[in-house]
Amino acid sequence: METGEDRKLLRPRANADPAWSERLRCELNEAQFKFATADDAVILGLAGPGSGKTRALVYRAAHLIKCGVPPGEILLLTFTNKAAEEMKERLSKLLGSWPEGLWAGTFHSIGARILRRHAPLVRRKSNFSILDEDDSRSIFRQLAATLPHGLDEEERRLLLRRGLLGRMISRARNSGLSLREVMADEYTFNLDCLPLVEKLALLYEQKKEEANAFDFDDLLLRWLELFEEHPEIKEHYRERFAHVLVDEFQDTNIVQARLVDQFAGAASICAVGDDAQSIYAFRFAHVGNILSFPEKYPQALVVRMEQNYRSTPEIVALANASIAFNRVQLPKKLFSQNSPGEKPLVVGARDAGEEASFVLDRIMALHRGGLPLKEMAVLYRSAFLSTEVEFALVRQGIPYRTFGGVKFLQKSHIKDILAYLKVLHNPVDAEAWRRLALLQPGLGQATFNRLWNDLKESPDPLGAALSGRVTPARGKEGWRSLCRTLEALRARLPVAGSGESGKKGNGIAGLIAEAMDGNYEQILQKNYPDQYEERLRGIERLAENAARYDSLGAFLESLALEESLFADAAASERIDGDHLTLSTVHSAKGKEWEAVFVIGLNEGSFPSHRAGDEELPEERRLFYVAVTRARRYLYLSTYWADYRSWGPVTGEPSLFLKELPQDCFEAVLIEGTGFTGS
Repeated sequence: METGEDRKLLRPRANADPAWSERLRCELNEAQFKFATADDAVILGLAGPGSGKTRALVYRAAHLIKCGVPPGEILLLTFTNKAAEEMKERLSKLLGSWPEGLWAGTFHSIGARILRRHAPLVRRKSNFSILDEDDSRSIFRQLAATLPHGLDEEERRLLLRRGLLGRMISRARNSGLSLREVMADEYTFNLDCLPLVEKLALLYEQKKEEANAFDFDDLLLRWLELFEEHPEIKEHYRERFAHVLVDEFQDTNIVQARLVDQFAGAASICAVGDDAQSIYAFRFAHVGNILSFPEKYPQALVVRMEQNYRSTPEIVALANASIAFNRVQLPKKLFSQNSPGEKPLVVGARDAGEEASFVLDRIMALHRGGLPLKEMAVLYRSAFLSTEVEFALVRQGIPYRTFGGVKFLQKSHIKDILAYLKVLHNPVDAEAWRRLALLQPGLGQATFNRLWNDLKESPDPLGAALSGRVTPARGKEGWRSLCRTLEALRARLPVAGSGESGKKGNGIAGLIAEAMDGNYEQILQKNYPDQYEERLRGIERLAENAARYDSLGAFLESLALEESLFADAAASERIDGDHLTLSTVHSAKGKEWEAVFVIGLNEGSFPSHRAGDEELPEERRLFYVAVTRARRYLYLSTYWADYRSWGPVTGEPSLFLKELPQDCFEAVLIEGTGFTGS
């Protein structure tokens, strides 16, 4: 095998067949051709949305093989199994068969492959198991059970709730931060917990080694450790792979970028990506990896793939105008030679309900005009923003699928709040009582069963609980807290026909506020410390919907009926048929539709209220990804009245709308929205 020194120019061994070169000229544009055929040692393909970057990367792999590079000297790294399979399929079709010996897969799958070959060097056997999140969570629960009983129970519950401890440890391992920095910066933790977290992290590592297992982070970290601690192993792979091709480089984290660096100087490094589409910081992606690429590799050939084949020129112009406000970026300017279309439409509505009505009306108009539902999507920054649209769709019986979140009425925090209302409305609802009881500290399933046996014997279970005639043997303080909340709820139960339900702080919305003020807000903060704000906003949306009803019974009945509709919609997802897509923007990346509706473009929603100056560029990149999903029709909507703290307040249109030049969109303005553009 040749060494990296022998092939320092890293050129293919032979010229490609003239017929192949002619084919490339016909099937690739100038930038794609340059990227696919360049023989530079380091190449960065800056590929905008819809520019055919996957095509270019696959053609590059095929070109190397056509020029005499043995497939076994090529390593192709992707981020998802789906992307890896797509590239394998395209490459097989392009070459006529799969090139045996070529390594292609996700970073994690390649890491597992290498680690199995050298398992003893990383303290494992080659048949090691790979733990998923549930496996890791189970280990942490087992470890916590062995800790001293003097440990504060609230700390124990907080650390173990919904995998929070695992996420903190994972963030530290993938970001290069210490656990102290992660706890201080990302989570509202008392740093007195730090020694406990560090101890659990150490015990977790020991448990994995005892079980001959790695988690997903290990597949990267131990791969890097193997290379850094065993230079002979690193050199073996540096000599083996003459060409390392990396897809979606903007999504690499610090560990993945360091793994790619291990091959530099011996292999040709060819990365493709787009800093303007780096939107996964919450998964530890580090946009600085691609931004600093030309500086790290000053000899790199940078190829800009700027022709967008997906969207109309009007949509591309809007995308360019928006992303230009990000000051730190690798500059490029998309252009489209597709046929001109309609200008994107910016819609100002009075509230989220009116926004949903507009979306539904336009969807039906496009559908009547011949556009299938599956060619349309509604995108949003956070799942709670889809509530009104989702309600409107189920009422009209329009089939849809959701991506990036659980359906609204199936979310645990929404079910929790509804349980308070159900107990109030129907005090013999055992499941509602059970849900509330198990939320309280110190109350478990066995205690509840004994409690319910006593409650159900009373003609008035709610009265029996509030009077203190029925109390549990354990968890008394949690039970008393719940009863105080239920007593306050019963005291302000609105009378049907009173007209109070629509007033701020009154009616059904007032009951939801009372439940939060009572004891559920603390439960929400404790159970979802890293999702508290978003879940709170979802509850506020529920309250906004509740304000339309005059009685608790009517509200709960409407939800029960809609819940059955949601169940029908979930069942329809298993049927291949025409359906609309509802998706978070994060889950929509890599997809495209003829018509796209981006809703909830309000300050505090999109961009997120959590986005400070440092996070704003990524929020703008998220907006850029959203608008570039559309091929022909793009609708951007904002509204004036939003629901905060159980009452309507005045909101502001998103900064991303205000930044747009007026000549790049048409506006539909409803009186009172306050939106005028820039």
